[in-house]
Amino acid sequence: MDIQKTKTPFGTFVVRMDKKIVVGSDFEWSLEFTSDIQMKKGASLSIEVPAYQHQRSEEYLQAYDYWKPNYIYALGSRDDIKVDVRVESVESAFSHIKRWPDSKRVAIITCQEGLATGETISVYFGGTDRPWVGRECMTSRISQFANKVEGNYLTYQVAIDTQGTGDYVKLEVMDAVELLPDQPAVLKVFAPTSVQPDTRFEVELVCADQFNNPIFDYDIESIELRIIDEHGQEVQRLQCDNHKFTGILRQEGRFLIEAISTDLFVEKAVIVSRMVARQLYWGDLHTHSNLSANIRDNDWNSTPDNSYLYSQKVSHLDFICLSEQTFRFNEDRSVNIDQSTWEQIGQKADMYNTQALVTFPGIELHSKRGDTIAVFGESLSTYGYPGADIEEVTDLWEKYKDKKMLTIPHFHRYCEGRPSKDQQEKKYEGFNLDNWKESNPKEALCEIFSSQWGRFENQEHPMVLKARNNVKHNTFCEFLNMGKRWGVTAGSDGHDGKPGYGGLTGVFAADKTREDIFDGLTHQRTLATTHPRWFGEISLEQERLIFKGIAPHVVSKIEIIRDGQLLHSVPNADEWFELVLDIDPKADAYYYGRIVMDNRHIGWTSPIWTGDK
Repeated sequence: MDIQKTKTPFGTFVVRMDKKIVVGSDFEWSLEFTSDIQMKKGASLSIEVPAYQHQRSEEYLQAYDYWKPNYIYALGSRDDIKVDVRVESVESAFSHIKRWPDSKRVAIITCQEGLATGETISVYFGGTDRPWVGRECMTSRISQFANKVEGNYLTYQVAIDTQGTGDYVKLEVMDAVELLPDQPAVLKVFAPTSVQPDTRFEVELVCADQFNNPIFDYDIESIELRIIDEHGQEVQRLQCDNHKFTGILRQEGRFLIEAISTDLFVEKAVIVSRMVARQLYWGDLHTHSNLSANIRDNDWNSTPDNSYLYSQKVSHLDFICLSEQTFRFNEDRSVNIDQSTWEQIGQKADMYNTQALVTFPGIELHSKRGDTIAVFGESLSTYGYPGADIEEVTDLWEKYKDKKMLTIPHFHRYCEGRPSKDQQEKKYEGFNLDNWKESNPKEALCEIFSSQWGRFENQEHPMVLKARNNVKHNTFCEFLNMGKRWGVTAGSDGHDGKPGYGGLTGVFAADKTREDIFDGLTHQRTLATTHPRWFGEISLEQERLIFKGIAPHVVSKIEIIRDGQLLHSVPNADEWFELVLDIDPKADAYYYGRIVMDNRHIGWTSPIWTGDK
């Protein structure tokens, strides 16, 4: 272990802790304090440990069970030095955080009778060498995250109260711990999903460990890429030149790009070459930063800057919306978006909006109807702060009726905009279809999948994740059957600064700009995926419904859904697929395509309507 010795006006601190550690590894540290002053009865040290990820299900710190991980205890240099250790939650006005196990991150080490000059107390965290237990206990482990582009550090906050009054003085006595990725495990290929023939395109490679952490210093110079067609024939080979791969497809067609000359598992990319006006772009419309109140007080530096950088350097997204959460719009910043936060949302989105990454400012409104994403199509500075009279999605529609805005329902079992955890325990109450009667052209899309909650396509399908038991009627198909005309989106609903790690939305647009991508979203030219970027189109030609495309994994099933019910399903054993059905185009119905890949990932098209629907 590394040793850090720090002299302060109150005494000397000696910290033993590894300064660098690989994610997933055993972790322990100790802190020794020798007082240079007479500390009064009830004097104490406060040690706040960092959050590793949002809403983790375990305690980061506990002083109650020495057989469990993350145990912290303290001993005096003499047996008669009475030291008490208790664990408190971090300070937060957000009631959710107070109830989460991972909010218990502050250790208070109290000297019950004070501490004399020259006396020492020692604090120990983690490890298996605990008094009298004989190593028959669970070790502590570091989290799996090391995903920040600009470095990954755990920072500890130490403070001292020498008088026993609860007035603490902060001290800089524990250096940050640098988290390192695990061994290389996966090589991810990122390419534009669609291109024009004879147009140069770039292909990016990202190496990641088993936890999906990027390894930026991985040497890709020896890697070769090849492009193969649907007959398995190699049509082009790409080599690395100054850390870049570039290619040009001369012919039209659907192709796979894969890496060769590597022992790593390769995540392939698809690329479609054809002469069309619109290309396919991928983004995450539902993800959060620590501008959201329930992340700010319990996050691992999930800033907007880190989120945008991750989108560019790791996820290689084309567009993104950081949709920050709120219940109302007022100056209660502890749970809501105040005016200052509203301005930050807009400023950061404008700052990072470039040709490489299109950014949309956005919010997630927790309202009576349920949770809804609002995506703003222009600079937020032109919209004006919503204000306290905005309580429901319909209020947003009215306030911004002359502005570019899209609302996207995010289905789950919490309704009525319940700000407190106690109220949210009423999981299946409050949903009311009367709140959904009104429709508006600004609500052209809905979320069929999110990586936090799961699949909201139909009650009959396994939802898994948090959506395992959803509110009746609160699904994509059931709303379409009630007359809603929505296209599909999917998002990560991420809270850890990793946009694009899960669900993604594809949009066919003329160019990679705010205006064109927003136009594609508005007109429902969208695909959704649980993660792999695929290409698919469903179209009506005369009396034939045609669904075709390509996926980066073998497609195990190709399916057509009509009015919420499975109409036709055929097995497939290839990445390329095509399905043609005879239908009656005059009948009132909606249809959409769905593929299921051999790794259980799913892709959806937006619906098309026939007849008078």
